[in-house]
Amino acid sequence: MNIDPFKAVGNGGVTSSSGSSTPTPYLANGENADKSYHSLSNDFSFPPRGISSLYLPAEVPDGWKESSGSAWQFIGLMPLFGPPRHDSAETITRALNVGVNVKMITGDQLAIAKETGRRLGMGTNMYPSSALLGQHKDESIAALPVDELIEKADGFAGVFPEHKYEIVKRLQARKHICGMTGDGVNDAPALKKADIGIAVADATDAARSASDIVLTEPGLSVIISAIYAVSITIRIVVSILIWDDH
Repeated sequence: MNIDPFKAVGNGGVTSSSGSSTPTPYLANGENADKSYHSLSNDFSFPPRGISSLYLPAEVPDGWKESSGSAWQFIGLMPLFGPPRHDSAETITRALNVGVNVKMITGDQLAIAKETGRRLGMGTNMYPSSALLGQHKDESIAALPVDELIEKADGFAGVFPEHKYEIVKRLQARKHICGMTGDGVNDAPALKKADIGIAVADATDAARSASDIVLTEPGLSVIISAIYAVSITIRIVVSILIWDDH
């Protein structure tokens, strides 16, 4: 978990956590603010609606008000919603139509991943990263072989770089040709392992170096367009070979 405190104008401040499926915010002095955060987040049903939230505390200088030993006071939550690109749902539909199985591998919370999957039409059969270790609270799911679980899942949430790498590795072990898209340093191992690593536009240098293909424009639709083009080319080549054979 990464805790990134900083001070803003007016002696205010914000701390937040990232990279966890169950984020726990802390005040700048290290005080755990888990109870108030999750209470409000659940009251507003943020995760099931695909909304992340940022914990907002403010610094209270000495003499302004009484405090229970902490200079930081909780003032509220800031909802953050990053909607999918306008063409994402169409791109995924086109991928499914040509037989490409699409999986979401994200560091977001499970509820957010499921809602995003629903919006994109790619399914909501998603699991937390703990399921990759056979630790799912549902015993019937925990009993499934990990390889089978990965193959059938629409995605996994709360993942770390090692999870992404392992998912790609296990899919390849089951004879799947595996493509991987990513943009960050944490995607680099999986991008390198994949049969086709694809760094999206504005990806980090690490992601670009680990990839076979680097996209120069936003969006993933060009990948599906390339698949269509290759498919047409193969059909033309095959038809020529058949004609020559006769």
